[in-house]
Formats: sequence, structure tokens, C-alpha cells
Amino acid sequence: MSRILVIDDELPLRRLVRSMLERAGHTVLDAADGLQGVALWRAQSVDVVVTDIFLPVKDGVEVILEMKQALSPPKIIAMSGGGECRDLFQLNPDALMLGADRVLVKPFDLEALLSAIEEVLVAPRDTKEAALQPQRADQRKYLRFSISLPVSFGDGVDVQMGTVVDISREGCRIRYADAPPRVKYFRMEIRLDDPPRRLTVDLAVGRWLRNGEFGVEFIRMKPDDQVRLRNLIQLCEAACSRQSSGGAQEAPLAVSLKEQTDGWR
Repeated sequence: MSRILVIDDELPLRRLVRSMLERAGHTVLDAADGLQGVALWRAQSVDVVVTDIFLPVKDGVEVILEMKQALSPPKIIAMSGGGECRDLFQLNPDALMLGADRVLVKPFDLEALLSAIEEVLVAPRDTKEAALQPQRADQRKYLRFSISLPVSFGDGVDVQMGTVVDISREGCRIRYADAPPRVKYFRMEIRLDDPPRRLTVDLAVGRWLRNGEFGVEFIRMKPDDQVRLRNLIQLCEAACSRQSSGGAQEAPLAVSLKEQTDGWR
């Protein structure tokens, strides 16, 4: 049978899942946080990782991103059930996946977990990180607003510049300045004005790439930056409302920002 790693900080659930999987004939390892889980995965080969998204020390998003960078990553089943990111995700499991093979929303039937494990075990194993999909349709469920805001994006070392050309409550579209993005998962800083400040997205994922632009889904940001995003969307909604009620046609909301000297941080 298979070797399975279970990562969850809830001891009763972890014990229950381990017992069920062992009765099904699997060899099971378990960890109480993401840091322990990644250490176990690196020390002992596993076929499937079952991880909660909201974990202490190192959260499930970071676990998935790190494991998916391996030459031959394990199959990953993500478990989501809440946490401070829920408002941003609006219960959208796809936003939590970040490359996971399956997502189970807590509470779930343990039989559903067994079924998910069987499905991922028979699926072909990934051998490299999936590329951005040029043909993937932009399917946001929130209204998008035209906008023009300078943005920096990258992994903190390799940083690129671009312009946000539209935005919604869960993502945006970026026109890149020089070259396509070199990473799929990245950090973003959107430069705002009046007063000058930055809206920081701690973790974003590229969803499609075409014609000098790429689509971004916001995955994780701090509460203060979620407030900034909501305020920006409200400004856009107000501008659209004025236009639809017969007001003067407005150009896309734009920002003229003085050159920043503190760079990427």
C-alpha cells in the first residue's frame, strides 16, 4: 500500500485519520504543524500528503508551495475549514488549492478522504511545476473595474514591474513591463495614492498568461491590506455608479505616484 503523511494541528482529528488510513492498509506518518510535516516529508519518501491549510509555525499554503517545487512532488490533498483568510476566499476551494490535487472542506466524511486518496494515487504523477495556462479563461465571480496602478511582483529577490489594469475583490489583471512573470506564486505590492501607501498581497497565484498580460488571484493578505482592497473596490463601485446614473465618463482610476526609494520590501 502507500505511505501517507497527515499534517493537522487538531490531535483528535489527526489520530482519527491515521487510524482509518492504517486500517485501510496504508503506512501513515503524522505531524502537528507545517514545519514538522515538511521535515518528515524530506526525511522519508511519501506518496500522498494530507494537510490542513491553517497550521501553526508553517501554514498549509507554504507546505504546498514547498512540496510542489520538488522534482517529483507528492500528491497533495488540502483540507480547509476556516481561519482569517475565509473572508478573502469567500469559501472558494480552488483559491486554497495552489496546486493541491484535491481539496476537502471540513467537516468531511472520512470515506470521502479515502476516496480522494484512491483517486490521486491512480492519477499520473507530476514531474514539474505546472506552467501558467495561456488558454485558461478568466472566470472571476466578482465584478472587475478598470484601473491603472503601478505594481511590483516577485519572490523578494527577483522583482518585476507592471501595471494593474483591472481589479476585483479576489484578484486583478496585470500588464507586465518587460517579460512574462518568472514565478507562478509571488508577493505583490500595488502602489496607491491619496495618501501614498501600498496594498500588499503576501501571496498571489498566476492563473493565465496571454498577450502581454496575466491574471492574478489573491490568496493571502494581512487584515489591514484587506481593508485597503475593500476601500479601493468601493471607490471603483462609486465611480461606476456615477457613470451609470448619467455622470461624466471617467477614465480608469489612475495613480500618479512619486518615485519610491525604499524598493521592494
